[in-house]
Amino acid sequence: MIPKKRKELTPEEAFTRLAAYCAYAEHSPHEVRTKCKTYGISGELCDELIERLESEGYLNEKRFAHAFVRDKYRFNGWGPLRLQAELRRHRIASHIIDAALEELDEEEIQGESPLLALLERKYRSIPQGLPPRKVYERLTRFALYRGYPYEEVREAISELLADSSDDLGDD
Repeated sequence: MIPKKRKELTPEEAFTRLAAYCAYAEHSPHEVRTKCKTYGISGELCDELIERLESEGYLNEKRFAHAFVRDKYRFNGWGPLRLQAELRRHRIASHIIDAALEELDEEEIQGESPLLALLERKYRSIPQGLPPRKVYERLTRFALYRGYPYEEVREAISELLADSSDDLGDD
């Protein structure tokens, strides 16, 4: 099968498409560069388009980082280590990542950390009858993958397993 030859976009058409892409959802400059490649836009033109998108308010690294952290924390249950790694993958500057994670810390102080709730949900999905060590390992692996620091994970699992053994009713 012969691939279709893509029509060359004019700079204005490219800007219009990228503006629509950025208006639909928050995107990082790295994602926009990737989109430029799919459109067959050269590196220099892509840089110019990104500058124009930023100047016209379609693209903003800080806004992207804050929205990314807020959404992934709330809806995916990601911890600070995973958030930091994913933002680095988007090539966001360190000082912007730090500012977005500080906002997360302020939010955590106001509400309860989702780690324990996340572990409780996972604990209910683990088959009954597994040795306690296996349960501990599965919960630990799960929470570490989600991006929570080991010490917090260890404490939360200990609390969860202590609570669950109390619920068993040692008659």
